[in-house]
Amino acid sequence: MVIHKSITNHRKTLLLLCTCALLLLCGCKDTRAKKAAQEAAQARAELVKAKAEIVQLKGEASYLKERLKTTEQARDKLQQQLDAILKEHDTITSNTQQEITNLRTAFVEQIKRTLELQKQVDQLKAVIRELQTVIEQKSESKTQQTEEEAEQPPTDSPSETNL
Repeated sequence: MVIHKSITNHRKTLLLLCTCALLLLCGCKDTRAKKAAQEAAQARAELVKAKAEIVQLKGEASYLKERLKTTEQARDKLQQQLDAILKEHDTITSNTQQEITNLRTAFVEQIKRTLELQKQVDQLKAVIRELQTVIEQKSESKTQQTEEEAEQPPTDSPSETNL
């Protein structure tokens, strides 16, 4: 925007110089010529000032271009770092999800095995109870036989009678 103003000022100054030169060539009166010469000198001074402003603006533009280049490089580097972080995050998230799925599957399998083992334990307890019942019955039966034998008088055995 400042460059545009400088160029516009430059054009105005050039137009003023041309006007002054035309007035001098036309042979106007002496006061007019002095006035035109003063205006021309003033226009030259403004032209020099405008050229200095242009040089200053070009320097500022170069500085700003360099800053822009540096900023773009920093932005690109940060974008690369961000992309790498996002890629790593996606990989970790994917691996974590897979690990969670694997753990859930293993957990379900473990629960199934636990239930199967509990069923087997219950079956074994039932078998043990049955065996204990059978043992108790046999023990009672043996005890009764022993008591019955104890109650019966001893019988002579055939080998004892032969003596």
